[in-house]
Amino acid sequence: MGNLPAQTSETNIPLQTRGHLQTDGPVQSQGPMQPDGLVDAHGQSRLVVVDLARVLAILFMVQGHTLDVLLVPAYRAGVVFQSWLFLRGLTAPMFFMLSGISFTLASTKYWDAYLRPSARLFKRLRRFGFFVLLGYALHFPVKSFHDFRYLDAAGWQAWLQVDVLQCVGLTLLFLQALVWMAGTPERFAKLAAGAGAFVVLFAPISWEIGWARFLPLSVASYLTAQTGSLFPMLPWSGYVLLGSALGYIIQRQKWSSDSLARKPMIMGAAAMVLAAGCIALVPLHPYGNIYFWTISPGVFLLKSGCVLLELALLSWVTRKITIPEQATRSIAQESLVVYFVHVCILYGCIWHDGLRQMIGANLTVLPTLAWIGALLASMLVMAWTWNWYKRTEPGISMLTRMAVIVMAIAYLK
Repeated sequence: MGNLPAQTSETNIPLQTRGHLQTDGPVQSQGPMQPDGLVDAHGQSRLVVVDLARVLAILFMVQGHTLDVLLVPAYRAGVVFQSWLFLRGLTAPMFFMLSGISFTLASTKYWDAYLRPSARLFKRLRRFGFFVLLGYALHFPVKSFHDFRYLDAAGWQAWLQVDVLQCVGLTLLFLQALVWMAGTPERFAKLAAGAGAFVVLFAPISWEIGWARFLPLSVASYLTAQTGSLFPMLPWSGYVLLGSALGYIIQRQKWSSDSLARKPMIMGAAAMVLAAGCIALVPLHPYGNIYFWTISPGVFLLKSGCVLLELALLSWVTRKITIPEQATRSIAQESLVVYFVHVCILYGCIWHDGLRQMIGANLTVLPTLAWIGALLASMLVMAWTWNWYKRTEPGISMLTRMAVIVMAIAYLK
């Protein structure tokens, strides 16, 4: 959601098979955000900035999708809109990089538990697998299991497209495999960085290969956007892999929330942005004539650098303002719930129509802003309330989740 590469128009397929125009990837925290329990000068947990960044990404995600669904096309032009579009395009990279950072911070805190069979490991694998399954559920192409017999090729392709949840879920599973392979956090960080570089550099080549000719569509969709995938793992998993390597640096240097704005972070971000500019301007085309804003390694460097600058800016903010840590963490931990609910409200799903079907892109600026405000407020309240409910009534909340899943499956019979 809110990414320039993900702005593809819908295909003419049945309503229930339509994917989201853009889908940013919220992923819940993988464990405590304070690997060694340190606090900053204001007494806040050392990486509250990670949760603050995730909350900011949630706000950008909801407002971006609402505008995408409701604003009349005549207003989608001009310098202001294009600037907003670029900022919106940073939402998914931020979610992805934060997922990688959180993964590494949690892994280094409980490293031994993730190296061998344990309850913590099985919970992690179950969670990542759920991300993948939920991603396919959001694109479920029929209203009943019996209707699969009538599904045409376009319907299968729409269902098997890779969206943000499949991409992030499978990448996090790959990172867990790297934990097993590496054995130590330092080797893990090196492998993650190397894998990220390979993904970004190989992605333009992968997109030119007709993978669907010799691989199942379900597999090919992870390797290229030719099949309609909005977030194929090449190049999008590169952001998660970069975040995981960055997470190791943060943990190793013991950077706190108010110290991420140090010179190494800012200089690294500036170097990325400068390198992206050089790639865009220098008349060298090793990949041929590719579009810079979709698949070029330059756009990866540009967006990654911008995300690092955002983290540095938020780090500076935490030095000046005391952040309500518990509320921030509560909302950040429910980013997956916010994602699922707001997508169903805006884009619809197999259970009901959304605002796209009921209203469509027919509103001017002020009514659209009113809808944005209403959805932002409702999503924040819902996230905080649900997190509080899980903490105070863990047993009942678990039964509630199970009941929702059972009713959703029963609906399809």
